[in-house]
Amino acid sequence: MPFSPDVQQLIQQVERLSDRPVHVMEEADLRNRATVTPARGGAPSHIIRFRPGSPSLDYLVASQLQFLIRAFTCPPAGRWDVVSTDAERDLGIKAMGLADFEEPFARMMIATIITQLRSYSIGCRADDWIWNNLPGLREQQEAEIRSQLAENERALAPETRRKFPKPLVDANTSMNALFATLWGVRLHEPRFTIPFVAMGYRGKAEELRAILDELPDDPASDRVMIERWAPVVGLAGYFHFKTYSTD
Repeated sequence: MPFSPDVQQLIQQVERLSDRPVHVMEEADLRNRATVTPARGGAPSHIIRFRPGSPSLDYLVASQLQFLIRAFTCPPAGRWDVVSTDAERDLGIKAMGLADFEEPFARMMIATIITQLRSYSIGCRADDWIWNNLPGLREQQEAEIRSQLAENERALAPETRRKFPKPLVDANTSMNALFATLWGVRLHEPRFTIPFVAMGYRGKAEELRAILDELPDDPASDRVMIERWAPVVGLAGYFHFKTYSTD
């Protein structure tokens, strides 16, 4: 499928850094807008999946490529995955108020919120880089960001929040509040933060942003950022870092 020259260059950069090809594919039932699965084990390539029909495909692929670039810019010993042991997962399920839910659902939700911790923290860096270095993708980037902001605001509806336990909702909403804060400033639309402030999440957003601002924008700091965000949103102790390997 055709990509913009900017995205093609990012694909080539990933392939040079990792010595593995990048395969991009549609997936009709994908829950997220796009995902990336780094090559490991017997997998011959990195896989980027996206929902079909997206008008912002170049941006979505570029954002996933940035996760790979940040990982493979680090030396092999500095590359890692976020994983949970059974014991860590079970502690997280209890802490997030998921113990009374069916086990498959509880496992899925604790994995999802830990994935959000990783994707939002590093995603802030990826989005900054795209905004500052790929102006040709700004229109797509802004469209996707506005769509995500609207989706996050809809999730504040009482009927949605009542479906999930409060600790889980608070972790999710704290990160969404930070997302709204950052993009409210960049797009000169502070209204994005109003519903989060009204619901009491300004403090959490400020804590997360302070960590983001304090750490250098260097891939070597990504792990530290996740470690420091985790206690702010109540996720410390429910995952650990494992050295990444393609073997």
